[in-house]
Parts: sequence; C-alpha cells; structure tokens
Amino acid sequence: MKILMTACGLVALLTNAPAFAQSTTSTATTPSVASTEGQLDPTLARMNAEQLEDKDVYGSDGKEIAEVEGVVRKGNQTFVVLDADGVGGLGDKDVMLPASRLKMQGDKLSVNMTKDQLQGMEK
Repeated sequence: MKILMTACGLVALLTNAPAFAQSTTSTATTPSVASTEGQLDPTLARMNAEQLEDKDVYGSDGKEIAEVEGVVRKGNQTFVVLDADGVGGLGDKDVMLPASRLKMQGDKLSVNMTKDQLQGMEK
C-alpha cells in the first residue's frame, strides 16, 4: 500500500509540477508544498516535498503519531500522505490529510489530533 501511495504521489507531483510555486531559497526546481486553498503554515509553505518526506508528525499531546509518506496535489489543494501505524507497526494505514492542517512548531511537524483520531480516519 505504501509503495502504491508513494507512486501515485510521485505521479501527481510530476504531472502537476508546473502548478507548484517554486522555492525562492533554492536554485533547484523542486516544487514547494504551497497550497491555494486553506491557510498553510508559512514555514511549511516554503518546504518542498522532499523535505517533508519521512518527517515525523506529532499529535496534540506532543507524542509522535505518524510519519510523512509523501505529498499529493489534487486540484488547488495539497495533501500529505501520513503513515499512521498501529501498535508495533501492525495494522499499517496511510491517511491523506490536507497540508493546511499541519503546523511547524520549531523543527517539529504537528497536527491538532491524537493518534487515535488519526487512525480512525478513512484511508
């Protein structure tokens, strides 16, 4: 499932690359995560998909609840694919969450949800 979601995300990124705003701090042509719908955290908006991948996501209780698997763009909105593992890595589940729900707090990526709320979301 992870490979399929990552492959779909990569295809979406490659086919929609011209729709992304280019990062102004880098000379590379990697698209930023900028979204035109919803309030996107300014720090997050300056990051590109590669910088987000494999980043840990922390819940409202300050505990790690997921890991970023990839970034997908659909229309004018950017989604982050999160790997929300069950206990001990069992019950592997990927969840798509609008990027506007994520916030950078220092060097940590956070979402105002608990692990149970995240795992209860539809795939």
